[in-house]
Amino acid sequence: MAGSPSLIESLDGVISQLPWWGWLGLAISTFVTIQIYNSVHLSSKLPPSPGAFPIVGSFPLMGAQDGEPAHQMFHRLAQKFGPLFYLRMGNKHTIIVSDAKTAKILLKDQDHIFASRPWMSAGKHMGMDFQSVVFAPSGPYYKRLRKIFTVELLSNKRVQGSHAIREARVRGAVRSLYQEMERGEATNLSSALKNLSLNSLMSMIFGMKDESLTQMVGKVSMEDVKEVVRCSVELGGEFNFGDYIPIARWLDLQGVIKRMKALTKRMLVISAGIIEAHREQAKLKGSSADGEPTILDVLLNLQGEDALSDVALAGVIFDMIIAGSDTTAVSSDWTIAELLRKPNLLKKLRDELDSVVGKDRLVCEADLPNLPYLQCVVKESLRLHPPAPLGIPHCSTEKTVVAGYELPAQTTALINLYAINRDPSKWENPLEFIPERFENYDANIFGQDYTLLPFSSGRRGCLGMLLGYTMVQLTLGTLCHCYDFATHGITESEVDVVTERPGLVSMRAHDIFVRLTPRLPSHLYK
Repeated sequence: MAGSPSLIESLDGVISQLPWWGWLGLAISTFVTIQIYNSVHLSSKLPPSPGAFPIVGSFPLMGAQDGEPAHQMFHRLAQKFGPLFYLRMGNKHTIIVSDAKTAKILLKDQDHIFASRPWMSAGKHMGMDFQSVVFAPSGPYYKRLRKIFTVELLSNKRVQGSHAIREARVRGAVRSLYQEMERGEATNLSSALKNLSLNSLMSMIFGMKDESLTQMVGKVSMEDVKEVVRCSVELGGEFNFGDYIPIARWLDLQGVIKRMKALTKRMLVISAGIIEAHREQAKLKGSSADGEPTILDVLLNLQGEDALSDVALAGVIFDMIIAGSDTTAVSSDWTIAELLRKPNLLKKLRDELDSVVGKDRLVCEADLPNLPYLQCVVKESLRLHPPAPLGIPHCSTEKTVVAGYELPAQTTALINLYAINRDPSKWENPLEFIPERFENYDANIFGQDYTLLPFSSGRRGCLGMLLGYTMVQLTLGTLCHCYDFATHGITESEVDVVTERPGLVSMRAHDIFVRLTPRLPSHLYK
């Protein structure tokens, strides 16, 4: 007589007959069990936390307020849970760092552990399947890409050698603003700053001079590029539940992934058009227009294992355009807004400009080292308003201990630069715009001083920080030297230096409209 079936055989029979909804229920039950187990067995080892529910994690407990940017929400939570706290973001272990001491541990002492990136929809789609330098995970590919940026594309020598391009673009903006003024129009200074930053980056990358992008690449217009930049910043900063809850990614209820895929197609079309036109021009002219290799020339001429596919090229090109142009414009915009609210500081800056530069020429980059108060103004603005307040998330590649807390591998780490730069234990009157605080404090803003991190630090620090800092100084110095500003439609005290738009970078919520009055001889504007 045959024996009774074993427990394993019985389970095997039941499982093989499960309908689809049974499999779904089994999967959900297993997932919930794992979540509950982790919540119970990891809670004593992790940093302070508001707690977490199965599946959704800490989201319902974060107390998010309508319209509140994530970095401000995390800053508020840090007041309750401390400078290092833990969130279960769906199924992702996440820590928020809000002080210089812990930031130094992650960005210097354990930089090799936290130098990777978590899986994100933005990296999958807008990062060209994680082939862009911003979203590439740590490993040999990222090391090669970072070396290309630091040695070939954004080295000190290349930044200094391209000063004439930036100066020409800034002077072009001065002329355009003068023409608006002559027509009696109020100037949208925020929009003008975005155009200037984008034009400067396009010139550096592609070798454009006075010709428009339309002339250069036919069907691709500068308006197409502007729209892609705008959408990228908005989508990149939009919270996507699919990055944290797998079923939400599949359902895409927010439509984020659908929009990212559509945007990626536009990015590839624009990039392909630019690359094709550039290759055709190179055949006709034998070199770039000014005889010097452009950034795109360098990228296209990479050989061997450094050579990039056209898709990877698209990712790198838009890394530079988006990160470079928008963050520079945003920083300049915040700085001018702060100065408009404090006319005495603006006068002090103009007095320095008039003394060093005079009134018979425009500011050039060679003047910048001789303008210490301008440097103080820009540093203070970057302290209060870091262009990317949370940066891009880091991800640990192994289990580690930070500040006495055990963190599992694949922990996402967000460095809240906004909170660090406003730490009242490090800065007197941290919410006030006081450039004078840097007059006797030679602060390093390039990642060596962890109390001041506008560009983050370490292996994943901003690769274009020198270029961005230089461009903001040149832009601000030139505009303040050339023009007096009178606010249009509001008083100086009503200029908003608090409210932000949602997005990857900290854009001001309201554009600045001004009436311009020239300060220099008329021939300098023509």
